[in-house]
Amino acid sequence: MTFSRTFFFVGGAALAASLLASAPAHAQAKPFPTSGHYAHGFLPSSVTSAVVQSSYANWKTKYLLTDCGSGYYRVDNATGDASTFSEGQGYGLVITAYMGDKTAFDGLWAFAKKNFNPMFGLMGWHFTCSGFTTSDGGAGSATDGDTDAAMGLLVAAAQWGGTYAQEAMSYLATLKSVDFTTCSPSGRNIATAGNWQGSGACTASGGGSNTSYWMPGYYRVFQAFTGDSFWGKAADDAVDLYNIAADPTTGIIVNEVDQDGVPVSGQTYDYNSCRIPWRAALDYLWWGTAGSQQAVTKITNWANTVGITKIVDGYDGNGTATGQYTGIQAFVGGFAAGASGNSQSVVDTFSTYFVSIDNDNGTYYGSSLRTLYTLMLSGNQWNPLEVLSDAGVPPAGDGGMPVDQGDSGTVPGDDGGVSTMPSPPEDGGPAAQATPGKSSSSGCGCRLASGGSPLVAGAGLVSLLALLAGRRRRR
Repeated sequence: MTFSRTFFFVGGAALAASLLASAPAHAQAKPFPTSGHYAHGFLPSSVTSAVVQSSYANWKTKYLLTDCGSGYYRVDNATGDASTFSEGQGYGLVITAYMGDKTAFDGLWAFAKKNFNPMFGLMGWHFTCSGFTTSDGGAGSATDGDTDAAMGLLVAAAQWGGTYAQEAMSYLATLKSVDFTTCSPSGRNIATAGNWQGSGACTASGGGSNTSYWMPGYYRVFQAFTGDSFWGKAADDAVDLYNIAADPTTGIIVNEVDQDGVPVSGQTYDYNSCRIPWRAALDYLWWGTAGSQQAVTKITNWANTVGITKIVDGYDGNGTATGQYTGIQAFVGGFAAGASGNSQSVVDTFSTYFVSIDNDNGTYYGSSLRTLYTLMLSGNQWNPLEVLSDAGVPPAGDGGMPVDQGDSGTVPGDDGGVSTMPSPPEDGGPAAQATPGKSSSSGCGCRLASGGSPLVAGAGLVSLLALLAGRRRRR
């Protein structure tokens, strides 16, 4: 039985109502590993479930902590101050839900809720066991972590049933009202940097919208679940802006753009933007969105001309290097994930190099992204609608084989046959720093190790950055 994409988008309200009326807890729906869930794209043979397990084990051992007591789990940001960013907490909720680690997921969600700002009902962006940090405005929200948390809840609802669906419905309404805005005059629905930015995300003078915060594949799931067309339009608007904002030669999309896709002055492809190919590719793998495939194909073709082993940690839109370090998995893995929408040969080349990079390259930030990238590239990041809609996806391909089945008119059914599926610098917000004393206006603050010196993993080995994804409020 095959369900059309229209079923999800028009019938989403009925789906949600059914889930909210009766969502009993059940045995885990998708034990890890479970692959073969994409009707589009290409999967590399080098990113196996064992690679994911290794990455997860490293991440869980080093960064998933229980030091706040009371059953709380938090993702440590490795800055040495025993604090957590909402970004990391969001990553953790997605990772543990897909890995089927219910104890860790529940502990992460409990700690996230403990650190909801009562003024707006979402996590503060920076908190400790004792509450929000104060020197950097840690009580304000950050949209990327909040959006990942929403997806984590929906994966949990699919995995285990229970009350997660009810919580997701309420949380998504809050997420929409607090962290998103509709721009004028374009009418585009776009992500803000957090509760503090509002319509500033629409304009260059207000800081623009952080392109690495856009998650169109997630937004389409949110529309299907809630029945709210806002989310589908946000997805389409993000994809349109990908292709408007992309440099015509390189396909590079810099970190912040206005509502018309015009880059904010001084913005580059940095430790935030490196996530864009991954976010866009998932929209193609899950939904077959042509615009997302176009965006990732262009930028990964450019990266292929550079050579994946020569990719450094930062570029201007025209491809001029602003970084200096090669072998940084936040960047390499981002391009590898994006290449899943390009071709078998490109994703194989990029992924073979990516998996050769050490699990802990980049500390908390690199380790978190490695686990998420490998989940997707191994075929294990299934769309929660497969379970929530009671429409399971048949295997569409194996690692190393193309899984693109063609058009995008329908969503996989449950009959076992092949089917297709379609910061501004003045008023605060997350800030990024790739080198001491030089930062962009928004996003994760990624610094060199102590004193600005790169971490070196031994004589003759590539220098590794300690990506301390520290968010700072700047006044």
